[in-house]
Amino acid sequence: MTSSANDRKNPNMQLSVVIPIYNRARMLAQALESLRRQTYKDFAVIICDDASTDSFKEVLEQFTDLKIEYHRYDANVGQFKNAMRGLEHCQTPFVKYLHSDDLLFPQAIKMQLKALQDVSKAAICLGGSIEFEELHDQHKVKLHSYQKPYVPALKTSQQWAKLEYYSGYLPSASIFRTELLRDIGGFNTGLVGIADWEIFVALSSNHPVVAVDQPVCAYRFHPDQLTKNYFFDSEEAVLTKDLLWMTSNANPYRERLGLPSDQLFFLRQDILWQNLQIALKSNRKLLLSNKWLKLAISSQMLLPFILGFPLFAIRKLLRKPKVQSIENEAINRETYLEMISEILFYSVSISQ
Repeated sequence: MTSSANDRKNPNMQLSVVIPIYNRARMLAQALESLRRQTYKDFAVIICDDASTDSFKEVLEQFTDLKIEYHRYDANVGQFKNAMRGLEHCQTPFVKYLHSDDLLFPQAIKMQLKALQDVSKAAICLGGSIEFEELHDQHKVKLHSYQKPYVPALKTSQQWAKLEYYSGYLPSASIFRTELLRDIGGFNTGLVGIADWEIFVALSSNHPVVAVDQPVCAYRFHPDQLTKNYFFDSEEAVLTKDLLWMTSNANPYRERLGLPSDQLFFLRQDILWQNLQIALKSNRKLLLSNKWLKLAISSQMLLPFILGFPLFAIRKLLRKPKVQSIENEAINRETYLEMISEILFYSVSISQ
């Protein structure tokens, strides 16, 4: 631990930034550099090291100007259980999670914290995110798309129940009210890959959501991120397994989602339909079709899927996502490209 909680604690401090980390020393340095550049300065940084093999000594030595509390754990428990460790250490009214491979733009904390403070009952403040890729061999950054934040309608609205579409929600682009996050039980650690989306659905079913309608976060695409294992044709099939478990009676957090039973059933049908399409379009049709059949049987969804498909197909056609990717030209592309590039290539020196 680089400093004790008492050493860095200001009784009037409003925000803790929790960084759950497993290796990625260079990316951690870049994430911390993006925090150093924040226009809002009075926040704590809580790093929870999930039994990394990397050493972060060289990284932390470069950021003594930040109020960092570093905790290393000997047992690797996975990203969401590790994120909950950070919540245990949080002593401020608001908490922000920053994934080690993401970056924040300089005004992010200032804008989001004010938006959340202005609405006393709000549980989350969302923000926009720019997707980018670091091209190491070319020493360049490639921007992909800008995702606007989605603020759900009130639960009394029929639109609210369409939350299954809003899986683009990012913790790095959000700030939580600590008390409400704790009250609801924190992240559903039974989920491997989508507990960040599940907590958004759960909190928004009980509390207002506010948003900053501009980019606050840069979301990085890279080879070793978990999302590459989300889909059915991957070995882990994280998204499929998570969704089927989340919507099952075995999930102890199921009730807090507040989704009606027909919506939970629609989610199960939808993930099976997506996987069936993947199987039929694959050059491994026989293998993946057999895998799909076993999945449908083991989840007790084969017969319900077949019998309910006509109604599902109609509902699928009628349902349209509210979140849209907009063209990069809708934002000041060059400004954000420059901010990302400065952090990646010019500001941080880590020998890894």
